[in-house]
Amino acid sequence: MNDLTRRSLLRAVAAFTTVFLVGTLAVYSVGRLTGGEPTGRTSSPSPSASPSKPSGPITPEAWLVWVPGGLPDGFGPNLTTVPLVATETTATADIAWLTQSLDADGKVVDHPTDPYMIPIDVTGVEPTYASFVSQPERRLVEDLQPGEGILSESAAALRRLGEGATLRFHTADGTTSDIAVVGTLPDVLMGGYELLVTRGTGEDIGVTHERYALFQVRPNANPDPVELGGQFEPLLPIDAPYPEVEVRSPGDTKYLRANDRELPPVLLKRRFTEFTALPDPVDPTTLQMDPLWIQDHIASQTLPVLGTVLCHTKTLFLLKQAMHLLTVNGDADLITDVGECYVPVSSVDDPEGPLTARDFGAAISLNPQENQPGEPPAQNYALIKTMYRWGFGWGGKDAFPQGALFRYRRPPTPPA
Repeated sequence: MNDLTRRSLLRAVAAFTTVFLVGTLAVYSVGRLTGGEPTGRTSSPSPSASPSKPSGPITPEAWLVWVPGGLPDGFGPNLTTVPLVATETTATADIAWLTQSLDADGKVVDHPTDPYMIPIDVTGVEPTYASFVSQPERRLVEDLQPGEGILSESAAALRRLGEGATLRFHTADGTTSDIAVVGTLPDVLMGGYELLVTRGTGEDIGVTHERYALFQVRPNANPDPVELGGQFEPLLPIDAPYPEVEVRSPGDTKYLRANDRELPPVLLKRRFTEFTALPDPVDPTTLQMDPLWIQDHIASQTLPVLGTVLCHTKTLFLLKQAMHLLTVNGDADLITDVGECYVPVSSVDDPEGPLTARDFGAAISLNPQENQPGEPPAQNYALIKTMYRWGFGWGGKDAFPQGALFRYRRPPTPPA
């Protein structure tokens, strides 16, 4: 067995082991659970499948904590003031704007038409982040230098790039900054982010907001995530816009990232096709989308129950099937009003995150008048179950609940 084959085998084994141990998605909404069950018409829990806990310990044991809209200043380092917390590392995450990419031979691969750019989901990490990555991949993170970056395997496949490539990003002062790709990592080891860089490099391309922290608990400690989140809540400032803390224990969530109930942008891109855009110069929270992408992927259609909606064409198909099933089951009257589906926005303090299914036309608001953001949700379980069956996760269980929100989360499982 040569060195290349041996390294490939080690990577495959490590990636498989990590994915197996990390498990599937199970969400703890700390603020919600400590406050009791939501009021309204919700009569049953979300239909998300309960994951099986890993059968053995995770090494290194990585716990996740995040706050809707971003971590307040000093929140991450202050985690170690809680007696059960042994070590922590705080990471930034934002959208950076790619203007060009070149492969290892210097050939241009990505070159969006000016003035449009490609939004890239980037995380900036401290040197201590490496201790939360399993071997043998840990060395790649430990050796990461300023001006260098690591692509997730999904991002590398999407970009058609690998080690030796160059990513050119727009900067706040109107210039560009180049990042050299030094390798790739499995998505699960990068929290589903497309690109991992040092925090300093992240700052150069506009990745500045602290979004999440990873931590380890004391040896032999086995705290309950909800109770631990309650111990973290006093670390929030009194004027926190979304005073909720989300905590995941090892194995509770597939991707160690902020807003882990949302599908990572790289997976939305793979499903709905990547777009180019730019922040609106008048309203930076609004995206000016490439009209060619809109022309190819966004359409208006009149659907049963919903009426006329503007969505991604793939979303329209799923919604049509969901509404048909709702009608067949005699539940069409569960929807009384309908909100927007395609909403191209990107706000740094959005509790859903800076790039979401809304931007792809892959989310819809149902019964928004009765389900205001942040208020206890009032949705019938039959509606939640039907939407889930056709691939839509529900926002009513978020730390900052959005009971009207149904966003694309997974491939549909049509009834037999």
